[in-house]
Amino acid sequence: MDGVESVEEVEINWFTDFKTAKAAAKKQNKPMLVYFTGSDWCKPCVKLKKDFFNTPQFAEASEDYIVVMLDIPYRDDIISLEQKKINKEMQKKLKVSKFPTLLALDTNGRERNRMERYSFPDPQYYWEFMDNNERLFGL
Repeated sequence: MDGVESVEEVEINWFTDFKTAKAAAKKQNKPMLVYFTGSDWCKPCVKLKKDFFNTPQFAEASEDYIVVMLDIPYRDDIISLEQKKINKEMQKKLKVSKFPTLLALDTNGRERNRMERYSFPDPQYYWEFMDNNERLFGL
């Protein structure tokens, strides 16, 4: 069918707890991609999820990382209040003030690369971010 794009669902195993993810990164000797989102209020986050994260290309690239999604929703029924508190503490610790933010961290949890916001019609700059990470981490 002309003009119709097939969209397939992709399966990505996101960690939602930073501490657990960091331990997995050390054990597996993989860098981390840490994604800060506001799933119920951040429209650019929703668009980035559709345009970038929910693609077969990202699913394949994510295999080289421990991927972490730290959600900071407004509503209290999306994640537990305890997890929301922990995510906000990580937001402060990692100096995240813009949404969405994607961080590349080494196995020790040190920031090596950062991408903030999403306002473009395509995720080109996020793919450049991933290319830079490949060079940084030798992937």
